[in-house]
Amino acid sequence: MIDDNKFKFIQTLKKEADDCYRRGDNENGDAITWSIFDQIHPGLMEYTQNNPKALYELIIMKNSSDKVIAGHAQAILRYLKDKGVKF
Repeated sequence: MIDDNKFKFIQTLKKEADDCYRRGDNENGDAITWSIFDQIHPGLMEYTQNNPKALYELIIMKNSSDKVIAGHAQAILRYLKDKGVKF
């Protein structure tokens, strides 16, 4: 379980990542989002390697008309690719 201070910190990081994506700063948005993934989703790589449907859903989200959803999905896919997950 995440303690209260860490949860608040992650919420602040998420807000900053969202702001980055809204203004088109994908590089910083990705860096912030990846640091969040490392903290709260340490099993994300293993999960997606064992669950191809998760990758399919991320690809659908990447094509969303909502820039924030699309940006987050794109960041997750790049994160997974950079970490060695095969698509």
